[in-house]
Amino acid sequence: MCLKVSSYVMGSYGVYFCVCRLMISSLSVKMSWHYIDNVLKRGQSSSLLKCNMQMHDWNVMQLMNVHILASEVIGLEEKALRLRSNELKLERQLENSQAEISSFKKPAANQHPS
Repeated sequence: MCLKVSSYVMGSYGVYFCVCRLMISSLSVKMSWHYIDNVLKRGQSSSLLKCNMQMHDWNVMQLMNVHILASEVIGLEEKALRLRSNELKLERQLENSQAEISSFKKPAANQHPS
């Protein structure tokens, strides 16, 4: 497809000129498609990157939630251990108090024979 060839270009030079313009035109179309393809690929890459970033952000948020819940569970377990420890101490104090009361009752029973 020769666009405008001047009338002063004659003979084989004119044909050469037309072929060169055709090659340049064809190369231009190929470059345009290549450019469009690259733009689309970049757009797709950009979309994938955004999607990956959103997934990463979501995963980070989920990990933070897991960390917070794990911290709460650990805190509750520590509190349960402290409460159980206090319960065992109170049980020992109660046993000691009962033993002490029993020891006072025995001599009193020995002093008043019936």
